[in-house]
Amino acid sequence: MLVTPRHSSTNEWPVRAIRNEGDRIAVDLDNGSQGRLSTRWLRLACECDVCGDTASGKRWLTPAGVPARVQATALDVSAAEVSVFWDDGHVSRYGSDFLAGHAGGGSGPARFRPQLWSSDLGGKLGRFAFDAVVEEDKALFGSLRALRDHGIAMLTGVPADPEATVRVAGRYGPIRETSYGKVFDLISRPDARVAGETARAQIPHTDEPFRYSPPGFIFFHAIRTGAGSGGTSLMVDGFHVAETMRTSTPELFDLLTRHGVTFQREHAGEVFFSAEAHVISLDASGAVTGIRYNDRCLAPQTAPLDRIDGLIEALAELTRLIRDPQNQFQHQLQPGEVLVFDNQRVMHGRSAFDPTLAVRHLRSCNIDRDGVHSVFRTLARRFAPQEAEAVFYQGAIF
Repeated sequence: MLVTPRHSSTNEWPVRAIRNEGDRIAVDLDNGSQGRLSTRWLRLACECDVCGDTASGKRWLTPAGVPARVQATALDVSAAEVSVFWDDGHVSRYGSDFLAGHAGGGSGPARFRPQLWSSDLGGKLGRFAFDAVVEEDKALFGSLRALRDHGIAMLTGVPADPEATVRVAGRYGPIRETSYGKVFDLISRPDARVAGETARAQIPHTDEPFRYSPPGFIFFHAIRTGAGSGGTSLMVDGFHVAETMRTSTPELFDLLTRHGVTFQREHAGEVFFSAEAHVISLDASGAVTGIRYNDRCLAPQTAPLDRIDGLIEALAELTRLIRDPQNQFQHQLQPGEVLVFDNQRVMHGRSAFDPTLAVRHLRSCNIDRDGVHSVFRTLARRFAPQEAEAVFYQGAIF
């Protein structure tokens, strides 16, 4: 039986008609296409007061509570809403937009595809004023869009005091405290505890791959940089490098997506971190979702004798691509600038500098990626509703 809206409206609502086909519900859309929904899926998707809702987590209907052969006995369609009467007497109501969005294979929300970059980032890099980001939600949302698209953004005019670092970082989500503290001062010194406190060049890398869950987003707040004495920041889009490997050396790319690599960090008597993970994470569709790599944290690797050389060559090829200037965006940070970047996509390093000419001081803190994405979605509900439910790449998760 075909059911059409009781209140006809040309091109106003996306569902033109709906039809019961037993274990499927056919949906005719206003654009002329047709989709189909699983009847069992539709019953489970009910979010009435009895079934509960996923937004609050007060969800009472479970998959086990929906019979395999549940049937709709009647359909009632208005312009903006579809009512479904079930064989157990329950009545569910769904928005016309909701049904249209899910009809046609259950693909659900669109998957966001990042915009890749190499040494050409300069013309694309989003720059945002500190005052605007901390005071205006629209400016904050603009910077979050830049992080979504390119994995990196720049904030300018940030005061040098520690409170400013915390204030602006906290706009993006709760600051993550680690064994290095909540906010970490990277100051060049002769008795360096970590490589970032030395004056030596740093190959671009992701931070702390030795943790089961590496930092999501990193804030680098420049306090003193010694501009002119070296210490140029080198930023690399790990997704671009991964796709280059997929094209040029697919067998090496494949190794880094399937073979576990071990990373370690130990400060004697204090901490000893060790994690085995894929250097390149993929989602179910094969898209790159995360990068985890720091050459300084590589432990002696384990693999069968006939495979260990291949694994080392895959790591060597990745390192060569990371060090290639054509893949690096180079920028001399100035005091008051903050680089915000996705630590599971964007790799950061720097050139060497002369510590006798200047002291280099950066202040750093971390935000978990789900916190940043939560702020994005919340603001998108206000400023760009069509972007709120897109599925983001979820990082180095394996």
